[in-house]
Amino acid sequence: MLVVPADRVAHAQEMVELETGCGCVHATVVAGGAERTDSVAAGLAALPPQTEVVLVHDAARCLTPPEVFTRVVDAVRAGAAGVVPGLPVVDTIKVVDERGVITATPERAGLRAVQTPQGFAADVLRAAYASATTATDDAALVEALGHEVVVVEGHPHAFKITGPADLADAERLLAQMR
Repeated sequence: MLVVPADRVAHAQEMVELETGCGCVHATVVAGGAERTDSVAAGLAALPPQTEVVLVHDAARCLTPPEVFTRVVDAVRAGAAGVVPGLPVVDTIKVVDERGVITATPERAGLRAVQTPQGFAADVLRAAYASATTATDDAALVEALGHEVVVVEGHPHAFKITGPADLADAERLLAQMR
């Protein structure tokens, strides 16, 4: 299932067909929405009802290694309601108020920078979206329902490519991998 901007559905479908060539792999392409949650909701609505595990992955994290996907799926299949990959935070984090004054310094040992794919038992994610407010990620919606979300080991290559410096880092990494 690929969820893409509405004006790119036809192009994405062409790319899927070109990539698979033989027609032996099927991927559904669905138009996304204005916000991330709108896009995930559109993808959920298009999934077959018998789907048991759902992964939500950001295209901006296109260098995520396959083993991260495997860890997430394995943890959901082992019974976790929700799973996110994450890396320990190495920077000191400060909590600030509206004036920019530091109000707290959380202990780094309990902090993780989370990545995608985020994985869920399909019924749990559907319930989270049925009662959804807005959130920056799907794990927060599942947490809001009272479910535990487990963190598995992420990977440094799963960084988000959102600006020129990130793109340069990705290009360097790909050159090293060749």
